Amino acid sequence: MKEHSEHEIRGAVRRLISERVDVVSLDDSASLLDGTNLDSLGVVDLLLAIEEEFRISIDFVTVDPASLLSISGLTHHLSMLMDESNAS
Repeated sequence: MKEHSEHEIRGAVRRLISERVDVVSLDDSASLLDGTNLDSLGVVDLLLAIEEEFRISIDFVTVDPASLLSISGLTHHLSMLMDESNAS
């Protein structure tokens, strides 16, 4: 699996979000559900696109859902997942 820097991950997450919402907040800690047209189905679509983009699997049973609702949370979670995958 290709290694990605946190900066590359954040950029890809922002790109995937911008493909799905009208405006992406400059604040990476802002909720993706507040101030955007993203709804729960949009979040699912986004997470599936992220899994495909990074060729990873997000375990929705063990992950804190709140950590997936901001750019910073997604970036952090993806960095951890990729580190685990690269260590295996």
